[in-house]
Amino acid sequence: MPTCSETSRRARPVLAGVLALVLLAAAACSGSSTAGDPSTTDVAAPPVATGPRQGGTLDIAVPVEPVSWSPAGPAWTASELQAARAVYDRLVARDADDLPTPDLAQAVTSNADHTVWTIDLRPGVTFHDGTPLDATAVAANLEAQRAAPHAAALLAPVQSVQVADADTVVVTMSSPWSTFPQVLSTQVGYVAAPSVLAGTSPTPVGTGPFAYSATGTDGSMTLVRNSAYWKPGLPHLDAVRLVPMADASDRVDAALDGSAELVLVDEPRQLSRVDALGDTAGVTVLEDRNGERPKVSIAFETGRPPFDHITARRAVALATDRQELLDKVFDGQGTVARGLISDSSPWFSDHATPQRDVDRAKKQVEDYTKETGLPLSFTVLVPDDPTVSHVASLWRLQLAQAGIEVALQPVDQATLAASTLAGQYQAAVQVGFADPHPDLYEPLFRGIPAEQPALNTNVTRYVNPAVTKAFADARATDDVTRQVDDYRIVQEQLSVDNPYLFLIQVRSVALASKALRDVTSWSAGSGAAALAEDGATVNLAQIWIDR
Repeated sequence: MPTCSETSRRARPVLAGVLALVLLAAAACSGSSTAGDPSTTDVAAPPVATGPRQGGTLDIAVPVEPVSWSPAGPAWTASELQAARAVYDRLVARDADDLPTPDLAQAVTSNADHTVWTIDLRPGVTFHDGTPLDATAVAANLEAQRAAPHAAALLAPVQSVQVADADTVVVTMSSPWSTFPQVLSTQVGYVAAPSVLAGTSPTPVGTGPFAYSATGTDGSMTLVRNSAYWKPGLPHLDAVRLVPMADASDRVDAALDGSAELVLVDEPRQLSRVDALGDTAGVTVLEDRNGERPKVSIAFETGRPPFDHITARRAVALATDRQELLDKVFDGQGTVARGLISDSSPWFSDHATPQRDVDRAKKQVEDYTKETGLPLSFTVLVPDDPTVSHVASLWRLQLAQAGIEVALQPVDQATLAASTLAGQYQAAVQVGFADPHPDLYEPLFRGIPAEQPALNTNVTRYVNPAVTKAFADARATDDVTRQVDDYRIVQEQLSVDNPYLFLIQVRSVALASKALRDVTSWSAGSGAAALAEDGATVNLAQIWIDR
């Protein structure tokens, strides 16, 4: 009977041979609390001469205060996820090898065909309000996620969520889903008190190391130490304070002058600024070079002109100069995207990516005109972000050189989401594809041709039977070698059919004060050394300040 931890143990030697992945199997599977792999950070933390010191407040500079604290609310941004990691815990964390390992759950096990999963909860855990973390609370969270906009499509295979006893939840699927523990390591697996889900609590209530205390007149939010935290001896800090700073340069200034001890940075000019300072910056730069990174991409509505013709999609791909976008828009910060999976991922399949070829692009434009009698032109939706807008403007000029006319339509994020879900667009610039496992992208390619619902997470309306089968086959087995081959098929088909045009993998780092200790060294509830950085965020329970 596969389990969350047993599957990881079985996967490690296969991944080592097939994918050349450097693993720490002995540390992660022995129950050791050894620190995470130091190679996941650009700059190692300074050596520690003394043990953890208790007390102090950690100031984190954030763009804005969280829009929603509910795990079942909108998808969290990186800064919202960092805040959530102070208040909530997950059912499943990710170990130092980026594989699922139990955290709030004591074990996650399945039957032989992966259609029934049993979640055994860790006993004695309570929410900040004193109510127990029991099966009823976890079932309520999973049911809320089944109705949540960001998770409903992903959880469509879930047939029922049942409370077996006080500490056991049973999730039954309509089809095999061997990778279900991967889902529980994402926002879906964060557990809030039922009062948060019901909307009766105006503040966040979780099981995490810090609990909500107050919001200041300046918009800052103070989270105080949870004295009843279920991990012994943690947290070390007295409090965490979220300090809103709208401007990226102000947040970096705060990190450099010491007024904030932790700052997430992804704005290209600010990244270059920090790089130029080097050691003189006086901060530790944390960067997970092996993690999945967000990607700027273009989604094409393949069910309507002009992108219902593959000649149009190929013309646009051939006219695109990714390296110019990287150099001119991102100041070289990031890398060229070669598909929906980052090159450093163990799931990445090395396949040909179209290089810019204006002459071939012009030939595809000619073919499109012959097929339709129309010039190749379209409108692209552009979200209201300065960097993304710059991408769209330069991309438009690149396509013009191949005779492709592009109109830019600025929209806010809400309009972008509504238009793409409804299929009311031709092309749209997006930032995403940062999930830790390929299975989480399955809803983006789900469906039956000519039977697409009006509102659809498959925003491109692209359906390929080979892709559908590959995702299903990967879910039907826990053999990692077979899953690697299934995801290779997905990547190869997408590179041929171009429902998405992948442009740039975005770089993001965390700037940490040199006074912070154990920033990337923490253990999951299972005892396994946990992933140092997760989605550009760090765990907060084990951090202490050496002053």
